[in-house]
Amino acid sequence: MKRVIRAAAAAAFVLAAGSVSAATVFQDNFSRSSNMVGNGWSELERYSSSVRTFSNDVLLLGNILSGTPDAAAASAVIDATGFENLTISFKWKSYNKNEYADKLTLSWASDPAPLMTNQNAWTQLYRGNDGGTNWHIRTRSLAAADNSMFNIMFWTKVSSSNEGFALDYVKITGDAISAVPLPATGFLLIAGLGGLGALRRKKKS
Repeated sequence: MKRVIRAAAAAAFVLAAGSVSAATVFQDNFSRSSNMVGNGWSELERYSSSVRTFSNDVLLLGNILSGTPDAAAASAVIDATGFENLTISFKWKSYNKNEYADKLTLSWASDPAPLMTNQNAWTQLYRGNDGGTNWHIRTRSLAAADNSMFNIMFWTKVSSSNEGFALDYVKITGDAISAVPLPATGFLLIAGLGGLGALRRKKKS
């Protein structure tokens, strides 16, 4: 019986230690057979080629839209209900040698999302720029969107029609929210087995 209790205690410890593991809520590597972004992304663009996939990336190019982002792609509703500690990671680089004033911005908004042209109604998570063409990897917290439905939007502001940014490997992860904390479950398991052991000893006596 002692062996059973020790085994149960070890199992409960493993359950408690491994009770929280990051799960993928949303991901996209933009590997497409066509240049359509698809996969639930909506597009804001002046021309049909402003937002498109190319060589397994998604391109957000210029073609200035007065008073709005130049080009942008926003996800469809992301359902993160039941998940917490959300984070988003992605790769980005300049499409051409942009100027310092050219920016790539990541924003999010609760569902239903505001218009993509209404930048001020979205919450900014990241803004970056680069005059070169090296890939950068960024990770940002989305904890404010825990256990909810929301949208994300990548949008650009560039000064020339042949400038823009490339994106790849957009991924959102989170921890599943447990209805009953597993450490408490483990404690109940140990207590129950201990009670069985006491009853067995009582019968023997």
